[in-house]
Amino acid sequence: MDDSKKNAIKEKGAALRLRLSDKWQDFRERMHHKHRFVVMDTDTFKETFSIELTGTNVFTYVGISIIVLLIIASLIIAFTPLRGIIPGYIKPELQKEAIRNAQIIDSLEVVIDQHEQHIAIIQDVLNGKPMTTVETTTTEPVDEKKIVYRRSREDSLLRKEIEQRTADRKKQEKSNKKKSRKK
Repeated sequence: MDDSKKNAIKEKGAALRLRLSDKWQDFRERMHHKHRFVVMDTDTFKETFSIELTGTNVFTYVGISIIVLLIIASLIIAFTPLRGIIPGYIKPELQKEAIRNAQIIDSLEVVIDQHEQHIAIIQDVLNGKPMTTVETTTTEPVDEKKIVYRRSREDSLLRKEIEQRTADRKKQEKSNKKKSRKK
């Protein structure tokens, strides 16, 4: 680009900035012009209320009013039953009831599963299939004479400890009875 084009662009930018600053100045002047707001009685034309306003005053009053209204509305919603209209808010009573209902549903599901298993066993019996429950996994009778019971070392130690405790308890009961008889 040559210098003449650069100068032309600079001049256009300066003219634009000047127009924008002029518009800003006009806006600021309009915001500071005083206007009178009057409320009059239509029958007597008597002034009942009047106030002098500027653009900045109106902007300030409206802004403060909006902020105050928002604060009042949020306080009313926070401390009254209206908070129930807030999406996602759950009343404590409803939350407790939901938990109780979930527990009831869980227990009912367990009962339904048990009933379904019972029905399946009955259907197997009616169809002639062998029962496959835990109680009947072995089909031949068990000879009790063949079962060998073995004591482990831990079992023996536990038995001795329990026997010692019961003996100590019996001795203490006897001594308490003797003391009560002497009184």
